[in-house]
Amino acid sequence: MTRVLVTAFPPFSNFEVNVSQQILTMFERVEFDDIDVETMLLSVDKAGSSIVSQMIERGSKWDAIVHLGLAGKREKISLERFGKNHSEFNEKDNSGRIANGMIIEGVTESIETTTSIHLLDEEFEHDDDVLWSIDAGSYVCNETYFRTLHSVSSVGENTENNQTVPVIFIHLPSTNHISLERQFDIVCRAVRTIAVRPTLEVVGALLYDSEGRMLACRRPPDDAWGGWWEFPGGKIDSGELEIEALKREILEELSIAVFPKNRVTSLSYDYSDRRVNLYIWDCGCVDSGKILPTEHDEVRWLNSNELDQVKWLPADEPLIAEWKQNGFP
Repeated sequence: MTRVLVTAFPPFSNFEVNVSQQILTMFERVEFDDIDVETMLLSVDKAGSSIVSQMIERGSKWDAIVHLGLAGKREKISLERFGKNHSEFNEKDNSGRIANGMIIEGVTESIETTTSIHLLDEEFEHDDDVLWSIDAGSYVCNETYFRTLHSVSSVGENTENNQTVPVIFIHLPSTNHISLERQFDIVCRAVRTIAVRPTLEVVGALLYDSEGRMLACRRPPDDAWGGWWEFPGGKIDSGELEIEALKREILEELSIAVFPKNRVTSLSYDYSDRRVNLYIWDCGCVDSGKILPTEHDEVRWLNSNELDQVKWLPADEPLIAEWKQNGFP
């Protein structure tokens, strides 16, 4: 059973309720088949920001940690990408404290989430009310996040396999903007995404231009695999056929309609955070002048002798090596 810690905060400042505490209470009434969710209400002060990191350093272990907090001025759910080593309170916390300056002396200025950014991107790519944030603020939420990230990173470096526990902070808006039920659903999905190593069913398109060259697409710099090249395509949604998924993904990514002919090959690959089952379909020749990439920062048409001129995703490499030697299928 996967063990996950979910934390939240009570009301603070002028807020009469804290949506994170409401979400925490809802977890206490829900059971997951494969996840044991432990809940903890943190105090809005230095003690509350430190308790999880102290427990980690004393040997407490979870398979994932999800911190929740209220962001009263935001209208969407924010997945915080960084915890920064700096506090700058513009009001007192619940203990009457004002903190300004470094949270932990002598360590890095910021630490990135230890969760799989790529998995969360894929999970919430169609949810307009969920986004990544690069600013967790400078109050107790950020203080808590940075302390936890620092502790799990330090403990991970000292383990035999250097494994670091996935940690994410999720800032929640007022229920005036997003309903409590919707927010709870999003948080549950985030918990499952980072806690359970998933198997993803993915389709890729083999597209040719009029000269018989194959299309390769590069992921943008802000992507978890930024700068790596891949086949256009994406994840198969629940209940979706491979052909349907491929048509949808290519229209979204390249702004063209395709008509998959047949599945060329399939393979499986184990990444550190997920297993990918990849199905490649021959989609024939397309008009290169009509392609408008929306999710990649560059596309290239490659003949079989040029396939090794770009850096392919690890899952694609076996096919690329085979096709470079034997030609395209």
